Amino acid sequence: MKCPSCGTEISDRVDACPNCTFTLAILDRQLPPPPLRSGYVNDFAGVLSRGEVLRIEQRCYEVLIRAKAELVVVTVPTTAPVKPSEYVFWLANRWDLGGPENRGLMILLALEERRVESEVGYSLEPIITDEESLRILQEHVVPFLREGNYAEGLYQAVDVLGQIIEGAQERREPRWWEKIF
Repeated sequence: MKCPSCGTEISDRVDACPNCTFTLAILDRQLPPPPLRSGYVNDFAGVLSRGEVLRIEQRCYEVLIRAKAELVVVTVPTTAPVKPSEYVFWLANRWDLGGPENRGLMILLALEERRVESEVGYSLEPIITDEESLRILQEHVVPFLREGNYAEGLYQAVDVLGQIIEGAQERREPRWWEKIF
């Protein structure tokens, strides 16, 4: 993963970025306690209808079942006083996205900043890098967001990223205990 502050490649297994000494504690001091998570879609900006939330949640659930990976979508009015890249990093870590294996991916839409960001958990980085995730967001999501179609943009994010993760799961060699059962 990349340090959300300076962009240096780091592992989320380190306490501080070796380049800029960034830590989660720095963000904890700048931000209020993390909002309570309400499932796969957390529309804190209020831009999605109930039907749109259900459609995106269904796709996230399919990825969880098929690939054992947790995809979560978050919308916020703003990430101030921090950058969206810092906020998504902080929130994914504070929500323990993907559990102990960090097998999760968060998509953040920050309205005031006009940014869409993602945070790829450590266990998914061999499947999809931060750079690949950013490219997918730029190609498949941003065009919908520019039109104001937040629901379709976020669905495309979950669908395209989910397809990549599911495809990697299908190509994975079964573990020895999975062959027995």
